[in-house]
Amino acid sequence: MADVAAPLARWLDRHVGAQGPWRSAPLAGGNSNETHLLRDGDGRRYVLRRPPRAAVSSSAHGVAREFRLLTALHGTAVPVPRPIALCEDPAVAGAPFLVMEHVGDALSVTDTVPPGWAAHPGALTAAADDLVDALAALHRVDPAAVGLTGFGRPDGFLRRQPGRWYTQWEQTACRPLPAMAPLARWLTDRLPDASPTGLLHGDFHLDNCLFAAAAPRLRAVIDWELATVGDPLLDVGLLLAFWGDRPCATVAMPAVQGVSRLPGAPPREHLLDRYERATGRPVGDLAYYRALALYKLAAIVEGAYAQYRSGVLDTPYAAALEHDVPALLDEAMACAGLAVGRR
Repeated sequence: MADVAAPLARWLDRHVGAQGPWRSAPLAGGNSNETHLLRDGDGRRYVLRRPPRAAVSSSAHGVAREFRLLTALHGTAVPVPRPIALCEDPAVAGAPFLVMEHVGDALSVTDTVPPGWAAHPGALTAAADDLVDALAALHRVDPAAVGLTGFGRPDGFLRRQPGRWYTQWEQTACRPLPAMAPLARWLTDRLPDASPTGLLHGDFHLDNCLFAAAAPRLRAVIDWELATVGDPLLDVGLLLAFWGDRPCATVAMPAVQGVSRLPGAPPREHLLDRYERATGRPVGDLAYYRALALYKLAAIVEGAYAQYRSGVLDTPYAAALEHDVPALLDEAMACAGLAVGRR
């Protein structure tokens, strides 16, 4: 770990309720915002989140929005890390940032079952049930009741989605992606009746949750920078798009929820049924929400690939987007029943 620069250390002394010397180290994950582990002078741990030095878009990196959301949800049935402090002065650390509690003895699960779960029969089903229950709890929250009035623009939310993400892709495009146009048309023409408005995470899947290392128990949902108020079924679409069997031979982002394709994992229908029973909300046109979620994700992360192509961003994640973005679009096309391969 490295020493924290003096301006940040002084700010932490004043606002976190602890004293230095402060030390910091990067944490893995968090491809949208930078995430760092902090230690105070007594060895207690905290997490600092800040926008990346090369931000794809300001809306995807709003730590003030994330802090507001965590503050609203802390103490509800939705498991979130406790927010501690927010700094909106970029002079302190080069960008706004938030500090929240560090969830100890927890990990993010991708394509490997944690060794500590071996003693728990049905571990993957238990993890899936916790995952769905957390999402259902989020979607049952009344935004106004927790102080989130004005947090999003729910009127016309679903109708705006195809055009919004197509425009974002156009603004960062660095290569042809022929599937974007037919998907935008299909999503616009097939628009279902919107479900009741609610809070949505915006990037909800297993990897953006922390589970206990010793048991399949969900400890916290993290990475809330894309949260808003709108049609919550978009969260369901992404979760189930990445869960279980995939519609194309080439799987996009294969590590994401990779455990869902291992023996013992429950099928997609199990998660869907649990969600509908927990919320009393029928999902209806799941194919639409799966296609929209994958299309949206492709439009967002293509911006990171453009940064990789220009030399601004150099990570294995960004490099893999050369193939992952077209594969996301192929899967979206397959969900929509359109001809795959128009990359």
